[in-house]
Amino acid sequence: MPPSLFRRKKKAEAVEAGPAADAPAGSSLAAYADVYSLERVSARDGPPSGSGGPSLRDRARQRLVSEVFGTLRAMPCGAVLLVDGVTMPVISSLFRVSELMEAGVHLVEHITMRGPDGNYLRRQQLTSLPALYFLTPSVESLGRLIDDFRNPKAPAYASAHLFFSSRVSDALVAKLKASPAMPRVRSFKEVHLEFSLREADLFAVSPSPGAPSALATLFRIDTDKPAKRARLHEVHKIGTSLATLFTTLGAAPIVRAATSAVAAAIACATQEKLDALDRAGALPAVEEAASGAPPPLLLVLDRAFDPLSPLLHEFTYQAMVHDLLPVAEGDRYRYTYVGNSGQSLSKEVLLNEADPLWLRYRHMHIADLTVELDADYKAFLRDNEASAGLASGNADLSEMAAGLRAMPKFQEAMGRWSLHISLVSELVSRYEAFGLEAAALLEQAMACGSSPDGKPCASPLADLRSLLADDATARSPIDALRLLMVYVVTQEGIRPEVRRELFELGGIQPEDQVAILNLFHLNVNLTHGLKPPKPPQRKQPEPAVEPAASAAPVRELGYDVSRFTPPLRSLAQRALSGELPSDDFPYMRPHLAASAAATPTHEAAGLPNWATDAAAEPAGAAGGAGGGGGGGGAGGGGVAGWVTR
Repeated sequence: MPPSLFRRKKKAEAVEAGPAADAPAGSSLAAYADVYSLERVSARDGPPSGSGGPSLRDRARQRLVSEVFGTLRAMPCGAVLLVDGVTMPVISSLFRVSELMEAGVHLVEHITMRGPDGNYLRRQQLTSLPALYFLTPSVESLGRLIDDFRNPKAPAYASAHLFFSSRVSDALVAKLKASPAMPRVRSFKEVHLEFSLREADLFAVSPSPGAPSALATLFRIDTDKPAKRARLHEVHKIGTSLATLFTTLGAAPIVRAATSAVAAAIACATQEKLDALDRAGALPAVEEAASGAPPPLLLVLDRAFDPLSPLLHEFTYQAMVHDLLPVAEGDRYRYTYVGNSGQSLSKEVLLNEADPLWLRYRHMHIADLTVELDADYKAFLRDNEASAGLASGNADLSEMAAGLRAMPKFQEAMGRWSLHISLVSELVSRYEAFGLEAAALLEQAMACGSSPDGKPCASPLADLRSLLADDATARSPIDALRLLMVYVVTQEGIRPEVRRELFELGGIQPEDQVAILNLFHLNVNLTHGLKPPKPPQRKQPEPAVEPAASAAPVRELGYDVSRFTPPLRSLAQRALSGELPSDDFPYMRPHLAASAAATPTHEAAGLPNWATDAAAEPAGAAGGAGGGGGGGGAGGGGVAGWVTR
């Protein structure tokens, strides 16, 4: 690894990662990877919650065990579990298949899954077994449930126990009551759990099957009815998921939001769902917080709050893995290695909390990791000398006996070390091959407004031209696109002739240029010198950004490529200290501990009407992101013609 890699502001060294020098003689570290296997993480594998109490995963598992799978205790023959596109991620993020089988679930079926021909997949009929339906309360899912019992003489299952992830509307209840499935229903419960877990305390809103990303749906400003319906559906889906989160946490939050249209809409919808749960007795009141602790704060932001941070390269381990390597389904990674016989082997692993090394290193900066991983691996070999000597063939009889006893655990651990040494080596290789140091230094200069030595970033355009014109670096079009987007965000737009030049230098295709165009919907000025009008609902509150003399905040890691601090950190610190101004982050209902000064309520704020509220829809932008925009656009210059054809 070159000495300049991951340069510190103050002198420091980074040690190259790779197979350690103390590896067993005559063998490859990667040769042990074929004995390394991980299953999906469950609660007992995850780390404890940072607060010292049970993690969110623990709480969600316990709720499903007691409220859904507790039904299995009265079913000695077991049951079939049926899920849909929303609840399948919930179940798979909380339980292994083996755990479900131990609980008495013989089979898990996805009732809304379709085949390549667009038809629903056929399912095996198990007329002697009861069925547990854990479904989202949608027309499609309820229709599939009813179809299972449409023929009274040949039902798909012996009986039905119904559990819904959120509130079932009166219309769907009436439809169920009038259906042929009703005589087979033995139980009915609203569980109020509609989110999946990515980590022990990291949740995600369950996506709608087949739907586009929430970012595209929420920020489109089309005025046609389907687009408006899609936006409102997405807003209420997110609000429902957030409300069920606090049902699981057992605490009613105080909800606040940025004043942008999307954040305010989601916060209002969430508050409405929470109020409905409160009226139904499914949520403890804010005053009932245990031990006199203050109620939790839910602060809703949208991507317009900070469009810059996701574009910058992040060099912590987990971020680099997901940025630079082909990780599938959130945690599946396949890597190749050379076995003992010299053959090339391939192995698929899961990068999640079941792996103690991943858990230990995932948030570490790659420069620190290369040093610590090497030192920790050598310490591991010293602690397992008997097994290491046996693997290398350099052991006497007594050492062989001790080594054999410890060999299974040693091989499993060696597989883990092999995986992470291989991963770090690959990341460092790609860092160098893709010229990420030069790209990151320019990104940081533009984002922070200064160079590592504190000098103002005086020539970002000339530096960007030079970087994109460098043919010696295998820079991907995506990295070039990110650089150009960082330039547009930080320099408040770009002149048309410069934009065309940089598109050509970066090899950015017309279909990718639309990504830059869509920054307009995040309140980013596209044309240099022309600032678009920012209505009150879409403005980005100034107090959210930490004040600085002439540059963005610089974080403490000390590496030249990692100086920028996302404004969310400063915002969180201000929220914890109670310093968030209510004008910029209004309450959805009056704060119980607030002073006599009135604060906005969610009834007053209301859901924004994208169809009629001109303030929520920038003038001239109704053409949408897909067709190159139209009308007046940014500052009268419009967004039409931005894509180079």
